[in-house]
Amino acid sequence: MKQIIYSFCLLFMLGLTGTLQAQTQNSMTEVIPFKTIDGKIIVEVIVNGEPADFVLDLAGHNALLPEAVKRLHINTKKNGSFKSYDDFVFKKVPVENVYEIETLAIGNNTFSNNLPAFILKEEPYLRKLGVEGILNSSLFRSSVLTIDLKRKKLTITQPYRPSYIKLNYRSDFDIVTGLGAVCPISIQGKSVSFVLDTWNENIINLTEKDFNEWSISHTKGTPQKVSDGYKEASYEEESLLLPETMFVKTKIENALAVRNPFLKRSVLGKGILEQGIISIDYIHQKIYFQPFDFAPIPESEAKVTEVKIENGKMNPITRQFFLEHIFDYRTGNDFVYNGDKPVVIDFWATWCGPCMRLLPKMEELAEKYKGKVMFYKVNADKEKDLCKHFGIQALPTLFFIPVGGKPIVEVGATPEKYVQIIEEQLLK
Repeated sequence: MKQIIYSFCLLFMLGLTGTLQAQTQNSMTEVIPFKTIDGKIIVEVIVNGEPADFVLDLAGHNALLPEAVKRLHINTKKNGSFKSYDDFVFKKVPVENVYEIETLAIGNNTFSNNLPAFILKEEPYLRKLGVEGILNSSLFRSSVLTIDLKRKKLTITQPYRPSYIKLNYRSDFDIVTGLGAVCPISIQGKSVSFVLDTWNENIINLTEKDFNEWSISHTKGTPQKVSDGYKEASYEEESLLLPETMFVKTKIENALAVRNPFLKRSVLGKGILEQGIISIDYIHQKIYFQPFDFAPIPESEAKVTEVKIENGKMNPITRQFFLEHIFDYRTGNDFVYNGDKPVVIDFWATWCGPCMRLLPKMEELAEKYKGKVMFYKVNADKEKDLCKHFGIQALPTLFFIPVGGKPIVEVGATPEKYVQIIEEQLLK
C-alpha cells in the first residue's frame, strides 16, 4: 500500500512539474532595450511607420506633444475618444484634443491600431527629455510586460511571464478605468493598494487628502521633490517614513510616502523599480516582483531581440527594413530595388484565412529557392503605412521583385502561379 501511495505521489509531482514548465513556455518573447534620462524610462516606438522616443508611464495615457502631430502623420480630421473620460485619470495634466494613432508598435511583435492619444499642452520638460510623447499600458493588454531597470530592458512575452520570474513571487492586481494596474503593498502588516506609476519617483506618492490621513500615524521624513504632471520635479513636499514595507514578498528598505498635490489618485511610484524586477501579466491580472539577481536569467531571455534574416525562411520584416533594404519610397523616385538577390514579399494578416493557408506553401517555396531568392512577409495590420503607400487593399498581396526592377504584384493565394513567376521573371 505504501508503495502505491509513493508511486501516486511521484506521478503527481511529475505531472505538477510538467504543468509548471508548460506555464512558462511562451509563444513570443522579445527583449527590448530602453534608456533612462533624468530617471525616466525612454523607449523607442514606431508611430504610423515613424520611429519616435516616448516616456513609459503606466499611470498615464498615450499622449503626444503638439509638434509630433505633423511628424508622426496624425490625422487631425479624425477625432479620437477615450469614451469614459476626457482628461488624464490619475494625475493633473493639461490636454487639448484627442486624435487617433493609426498604428503604434514596439519591437517586432507588439502593436495596436487606432489608439486614441491626448494632445498635450506646453510641456517643455518632455522636450528637454527629447521625447515625442507618453506611452501607457494599452499596448501590452494582451501580453506580460517585464521591466528590469537595472539592466535597462523591457521583456514582452505571451502568454506567460519569463521563465526566470518565480511563480510564488506574485500577487493579484485590478485594472481600473484608465487602464491603471492597482497593486497591493503591505505597510506594518496592513495591505493598501495603489495604481502603478512609472513616472513619479519614490515608493509611494500620496494625494493631499491621503497624506493628511497618513500623517496621523507615520513619522515625517526628509522633504522630496515631486512633479506637477509632466513638468520637471522641482516642488519640495513633505514625506513620511514607512516601516515594515513589503511589496509582494520583497522587503523595501527606507521606504517613503511623499505628498504630491498634483495627483488625482495616490500611486505606487517608480522607486519600486529600483528594488527589483517587476512583471505585469495583463492577461491573467497577476503582478510578479523579485529582487535583482534573485534568479539567473537564461541567455535566450537576456539578449536584446534582433531581426534575423535567414536564407530559406519566410522572414518577417518591418517598414523600416523595407526602406533600408528594398526601396525608400520617401525619396519620391521611381521604384528601383536596391538588393543583390530577387525577393518575394507576402503581405498578410492573422485574420485572413487564405493568408494563413498560404504561409506553409510560402515556407516550402522559401526552402526550394534557398540561396537564389529571399522571402519576406509583412504583417499588414502592423505596417499600415507601407500598405497604404502601395495601395494594398486585398490580402494576400505578393510582390515579386527582380534585382534592379519593380514589383510584379499578384493578389490571391495561387502558389502554382508564383513558381512560374519566380522561374520566368526572377531567375531568368
